[in-house]
Amino acid sequence: MTDIYGVLSIGSKALLTQQKGIYVTGNNIANVNTPGYTRQRLNMSSDVPVNTSVGPLGTGVTATGVERVYQRFLGVQINNETQTRGNWEAQKDMLGRVEMIFDESGGYGLNQVMSEFWNAWQDLSNNPSGPVERSVLIAKSQIMADSFSKNYQDLQTVRQDIDTMIEGSPAEINLLAENIARLNQKIIQMEAGGNTANDYRDQRDVQLIELSDWIDIDSFENSAGGVTVSVGSGQPLVEGTDAYRLSTRINASGNQNMTWVDADNNAVDITSSINGGKVKGWLDVRDLDIRNYMNRLDTLAQNLMAEVNTLHASGYGLDGSNGNDYFTGAASASGVMDSLLTITAEEGGAGNLSVTVVAGGTAGAETVTTDPITGDIQIAIEDGVSTRTQIAAALQGHSAVASVVATIPGNTPWTLGAGSDSVTLNGGASALNMQVNPAIVLDERLIAAAGSFDSVPGDKPGDNGNSIAIANLKSARILNSNTASFDAYYESIIGDVGYEVQQAGAYYGHQSEMVHQLENYRESISGVSVDEEMVNLVKYQNAYQAAAKLITTADEMMQSVLNMI
Repeated sequence: MTDIYGVLSIGSKALLTQQKGIYVTGNNIANVNTPGYTRQRLNMSSDVPVNTSVGPLGTGVTATGVERVYQRFLGVQINNETQTRGNWEAQKDMLGRVEMIFDESGGYGLNQVMSEFWNAWQDLSNNPSGPVERSVLIAKSQIMADSFSKNYQDLQTVRQDIDTMIEGSPAEINLLAENIARLNQKIIQMEAGGNTANDYRDQRDVQLIELSDWIDIDSFENSAGGVTVSVGSGQPLVEGTDAYRLSTRINASGNQNMTWVDADNNAVDITSSINGGKVKGWLDVRDLDIRNYMNRLDTLAQNLMAEVNTLHASGYGLDGSNGNDYFTGAASASGVMDSLLTITAEEGGAGNLSVTVVAGGTAGAETVTTDPITGDIQIAIEDGVSTRTQIAAALQGHSAVASVVATIPGNTPWTLGAGSDSVTLNGGASALNMQVNPAIVLDERLIAAAGSFDSVPGDKPGDNGNSIAIANLKSARILNSNTASFDAYYESIIGDVGYEVQQAGAYYGHQSEMVHQLENYRESISGVSVDEEMVNLVKYQNAYQAAAKLITTADEMMQSVLNMI
């Protein structure tokens, strides 16, 4: 149509198209501060031409759609870097709490109280029978024991707090998964009719970023517009319009593990497959870092107690007593067995193990095996009584457990059994339950400061050999294969905590900057520039006015024709 009506049609379509452009521009300006909003633009194309005697003539313009100015690879990269940032953020925060436990800046941390403990033994050596020196030693010993216990309990508290956060994380993750599934449904429905679900896609992208902060995900978009999200080792969290659930369950150590729940309510443990997000950071601090520091604190306490007890038991008190442990808390085990005994290592203390077997006789640990994956130790004991020495010999002769002695970990009573068999393990000596022998607390004369005892009671009240020997333990290289003193060992713990906090903080800072740069790059492409939109607004406004002028001109032409009739 190339007559006046054709001109009117061109003007009308131009007017409506430029109006849509003004609408899209206005929507961009309105959402300039909306988080996650992606700039939109109106796509236009020339309309189908018509053939005339002078050749094809255009028939105006048409709006072909509104699209997001978006690069998908940037969204995927932001999600990936957000996962890593969430991991280091969680580690930084939790390791910061661990660092506070070992903080020595106040001048009265465990390092200081251990120093005062050794100094108290040194003071006692100067006056072995002095009641004041003995009272001070007991007081300093109790303060040190309480400090060990407090540090251990504080580490347990951080682990419990992490467990609480892990337990609560599925609720947040599941909510995000449900939101993504609902948005998938809206996007699929809208785009099935030929429209573009730009705003819903923006909302879904925001949900994916938030989900990435919690846990590492893989995602891809299908042809219908829905996105599939998987976690763990490929378990689907969102599949089209369906959302699956994550949950937690208690593992063998009493901690929370992450599980994926399928449509039939079967739970699959995905803990070991989580590689990013805050959940990963919490798991690493709980299962690796804090467990390591608890074990090292236990090692320090156990060796300190063992060395002091060995020397103390060899000395003599003012009353002539001998063989008394200075610290208490050694483990014991008793029970009846006639089948396989399995011992699984866990955090805690150390002690002695004896197993009495119903059939009688004498036998040692016949076989020792270790699981290369779990690290569990199994001791098969034939009928008879197995002594600590026999079990120790079997364990130490096994290449996989060469450094293990016949000790039972744990700080609470355990009972192991198979059928009618049972073995009860009482809590072992560890940082948690370290304490001064109650008998010594009640009677300070039992402190064995003397290295020898004369047959005539009271004949050697000034013998200080044992107190000097114990005081000298401060500088003795006992730990780390006889390469580190007690102080050096503890200082290495403090140093490692500080290093890991610094490392986590540095990695978190790096990842935050990485995410920030990617977001800035995304903003430069997809963000709304008010200046640019104002230019577009003027452009559309001018085009709109020109289209209106075209319609006015066509109308005047029509009036001229009508006036000729």
